[in-house]
Amino acid sequence: MAGQNINKDKEKEKADRRRQRFWDAAQLLLSVWLHSGFNFSFDESFEPADIEGPVLVAINHASAYDPLFVGRAFKNKRLTFIASEHILRSKWGPFLEKHISFIPHQKGARGSRTALVAMKRIKKGESIFLAVEGEQTWNGRPLPVMPYTGKLVKGSGATLVTYLLEGAYLSAPRWSFSTRKGMVCGRPAGVYSPEMLKEMSDEEVEALIAKDLAFDTWEWQKSRPGGPVKYRCTKGGNADGLERSVFTCPACGAFGTLKSKGDSIGCSCGFNLRMEDTGFFEEGGPFETVADWEESDRKKLAERMDEMRRAAGEDIVFTDDAVVLHRIEDGHSDEEAARGRLTLRFADDKFILSIGGYSFDLMDISNMTMVLAGRIVFSDSSGYYELLSDKKSRTNLRKYVIAREVLFGE
Repeated sequence: MAGQNINKDKEKEKADRRRQRFWDAAQLLLSVWLHSGFNFSFDESFEPADIEGPVLVAINHASAYDPLFVGRAFKNKRLTFIASEHILRSKWGPFLEKHISFIPHQKGARGSRTALVAMKRIKKGESIFLAVEGEQTWNGRPLPVMPYTGKLVKGSGATLVTYLLEGAYLSAPRWSFSTRKGMVCGRPAGVYSPEMLKEMSDEEVEALIAKDLAFDTWEWQKSRPGGPVKYRCTKGGNADGLERSVFTCPACGAFGTLKSKGDSIGCSCGFNLRMEDTGFFEEGGPFETVADWEESDRKKLAERMDEMRRAAGEDIVFTDDAVVLHRIEDGHSDEEAARGRLTLRFADDKFILSIGGYSFDLMDISNMTMVLAGRIVFSDSSGYYELLSDKKSRTNLRKYVIAREVLFGE
């Protein structure tokens, strides 16, 4: 038994050295790529290595590249990343797990187990990266802080660093097929010692984090003295992929008829709207920002769902073809369960999500969220599942998540 423990310790030390070498080597590549691709800069007067002991870095989650931005800013203090477990199920999973320290989190499932694992890792001396909103913003506005965040921060005994990323959303909108070069800046919003945090309740810690990281892209753009930053697309156009985020035509009111091309998005009814390099829509249109359009979508969908309840018959809310349902098992494995048409329908006074031979009452789904732009993960009493559209698909899966949020009043 003693020999086995010695061998385990040696393996852990070997893995730690390997990950440190990879971290150091990656910094050289990131320095050039993040500046040339995103015009990324960070407050170099802040030196994380000067903080004694482990840190917990809480960020506003604006783009898929946030771990790279923050990793570069914390180059001298290697971070362990709390990240969606789907990464470990991808083709890059084995490589990333070998070279980067991860704590996998099942999005769409409860986060208490993830918090406990993170606390144990911090107590062993690791510094943790946490996107406290749980997912990237779709519309450039902040999201609520995840449950258990206050408990994790207080229980970890680590120094809390709230780290703000400015301009990241417009550099890589979640719905877009391309990145854009404009400006991304990283800076600490606050640094809080374990002693300070002990005097606060879990709710007070979460409120503090929410206040520090409440970054609204559109207010930031409007407040810039030299005018809003312009973001140049690497390919496609400013609006390319936007129909994966918004889904209601403001002219005819139809769901799922929007199509984007280049800088514009339109509907078969003749409606067309152009997106500028700043991320704002052209003047004179029905919306100023993606956030405004999303707010309208939610209102129109809530009205439609209320109409269905009053009618008390059977009706279809949404339907999309070429969707795959996976059942996710322990050990980061998944198995295809169904493939074909995904439908949200109202019947027998319930909103039912169905694909193949599987049906799920939206009211029975405990958690449901998006991963990137083409995956939904959710859980109910029968297990943990993933709905997946093709990588290049323009299918809007997010409307199904919004329908559940409307149903729950979220």
